[in-house]
Amino acid sequence: MQLQIDVNLLVENSISADDFLALYAIYRKGFKTLDKLKLNPNWDNLQSKGYVKLGDSVEKHIIRQEFIDLFSSDFDQMFAELISTYPMKVATNRGYRILHAADPNCKSNEKAKAKYSRIVGTKKFVHDKIIKLLKVQLRVERGKLEYMQQLEVWLNNHTWEKYINMDENAGESENRITRRL
Repeated sequence: MQLQIDVNLLVENSISADDFLALYAIYRKGFKTLDKLKLNPNWDNLQSKGYVKLGDSVEKHIIRQEFIDLFSSDFDQMFAELISTYPMKVATNRGYRILHAADPNCKSNEKAKAKYSRIVGTKKFVHDKIIKLLKVQLRVERGKLEYMQQLEVWLNNHTWEKYINMDENAGESENRITRRL
């Protein structure tokens, strides 16, 4: 089994890797895997945070929705958030250029939706990262949005990855033109 873990997700929710893996193994009914990993989760802390209801044994522990919401979400809702965040149209010197349809369930958005489904699946932390980087891109390219890619091209090229290590406040001083005389 292969599992992607977002370290920021663990830090933000004060969960250790052992805690997350133990909860995930119980959620996926991987009790045999849990024994092989030799994890040391803090069950009392996890119960106080509302992630699990403890039973008499590990097999009787019940995972609560609070934990499931950390990494799994409704794909249609995530795609709708992407559509609402990504600019629908941009102004150019010739008029307007359409980047995607307004309705997430529209036929013209089908390819973009399928691509986003392959990228994100139901992994909310991946979606949150993409939305965060899109917002960074929109701040950086403020005033130059006429050069934005169509949504489908943006997804195919994984354009958000260009903004991973970029400062969120970048772009504010880029509007100033300086020349050396």
